[in-house]
This record gives sequence, C-alpha cells and structure tokens, in this order.
Amino acid sequence: MPILNKASLNYTFIIYTIGVITILYASFSTLRTIDIKELIAYSSVSHAAVYLIGAFSNSIQGLEGAIVLGLAHGFVSSGLFICVGGILYDRSHTRIIYFYRGIAQLMPLFSILFFILCLGNCGAPLTLNFIGEFMSLYGVLERLPLLGMLACSSVILSAAYTIFMFNRISFGGVFTQLFEEDNIFDINKREFLLLLVLTIFTVVLGIYPSIILEGLHYFTGNLIYKV
Repeated sequence: MPILNKASLNYTFIIYTIGVITILYASFSTLRTIDIKELIAYSSVSHAAVYLIGAFSNSIQGLEGAIVLGLAHGFVSSGLFICVGGILYDRSHTRIIYFYRGIAQLMPLFSILFFILCLGNCGAPLTLNFIGEFMSLYGVLERLPLLGMLACSSVILSAAYTIFMFNRISFGGVFTQLFEEDNIFDINKREFLLLLVLTIFTVVLGIYPSIILEGLHYFTGNLIYKV
C-alpha cells in the first residue's frame, strides 16, 4: 500500500495549492508578455509546477509523469531557447513578437522545426510532453480531484500562448522592413542538426514512451510501496 498519513495529506494540499497558483499566475503572465524569451521562460515555470505536483501525488503514474515531463521539457525548452536566442535574435537583434511576421516566407525549414517544438510545448499528442503531462495530471486528479481539475487548465493555457507566439512569428502577414534590410536567411547546418536532434527525441520518445517508462516502473514502485 502507498505510504500515506494525515500529516502528509495536509502538506500535499499546501503543495498542490501553491502549484496550481503558480500554473495560473505564470500562464496568464505568459499570455500578456510580448517578449519571446520571457514567454518561453514563463511557460517553463508553468510546466515545472505541473511536474512538481505530479511528483507529490504519491502515485506511480504521477511520479513517472513528473520524471518524463521534466525530461521532455528539457528537450523542448532547450530547442525553443535556441530558436529564439540563437537564431531569431542573432539575425534580427530583437525579441519583440510584434516585429516578427511572415518568417515562414524567409525561413521555411526553421519554421517547420519551430512548429514541432511548439507542439511539444503545448503537450500535443505524439510528443513526449503529452505523455508526461497526462501522467502527471492523472496522478494529481487521483489524489485531489478539485485541484487536479484546476491544474488541467495548464493544457488550454499553454496551447493559447504557444500557438499565439508561433502564429505571430511565422505568419501574421508580410515580413517587416526590419527583415528585408538585415537579409534574414534560413538555418545553417549546425543549427539544423541541433534542432533536429531535439525534435527527434521529442517525437520518437512520444511515440514509444515505453523506452523510458519500462526502466522507471521498478524504481518508482520501490519508492512508493513498501517491499
């Protein structure tokens, strides 16, 4: 049986409350920001709160989901920061979303890889983030359903601010004069390989999560249950 007592349940409620507040506050802050780097950073705070409360669910699903989501977030967040800081900012020297329009016309290969990473940040199916978020939130709902339902709002909010960012950057009309003057070019071989490796890990492990989960079953079971 899981190791539970009254004191641990009270502390879990406090941690869950803090986690849900963090998810909502960080998500609404992300919806308002116009800086791409700040948007990705705030979204990282929201996702970190999800796998935090998943780890405190005291269930195999929640704990495994927290580990998987932490790993997935490492792939996706690193890729997005490369896209923003290492590619877009390096070419245009600005991080303001409203200056980016129609990047797909100038950088089609970048836009494809950027789109896959944005889907991962949303927790879309067939990505490792989806597996991690689903298992983490399942563990939360199993422990405290009401706070778990509030935590599930992160799925909708993350899709809102991530798709808003991608749509404004890649589409949103004709590219600005800023990009015409600076001669924006598509990603080079080094940038392509960096993003490709991160996207492959995100998608392949999202399709075959058993590669990770089979190795976690034994250790999480020993951690939660008395043997």
